[in-house]
Amino acid sequence: MALCLKMEKPMSIARVTMHEFNEENMHEEIEALYATIVDEYFPNLEQVINIKTGPTSGISIALYPSFESAETNLEGRAKMMELLGPYLKDSFYHEGEVTTNYMKTNK
Repeated sequence: MALCLKMEKPMSIARVTMHEFNEENMHEEIEALYATIVDEYFPNLEQVINIKTGPTSGISIALYPSFESAETNLEGRAKMMELLGPYLKDSFYHEGEVTTNYMKTNK
């Protein structure tokens, strides 16, 4: 069964970041580093999904309650990107309003 909720409040904001790493299979090392800073640097984060898209690439999808909330985390994001600098060839992000959040539920 699928669940698609109509929210009374505005939908979340998604920040989708694409990473290209310097070396193959750095995903676990990067995620271990991320785990040490996520609560401090991203206190407004609702959810994050990290996806290994190739041996040297990944996508991170972060959800925030609003644009304003996401904006308050840009300083933390800048600090994180500084930490990740030695591991990255390239990184960029897009952000926008989540128009549908479809989640499958088990009943």
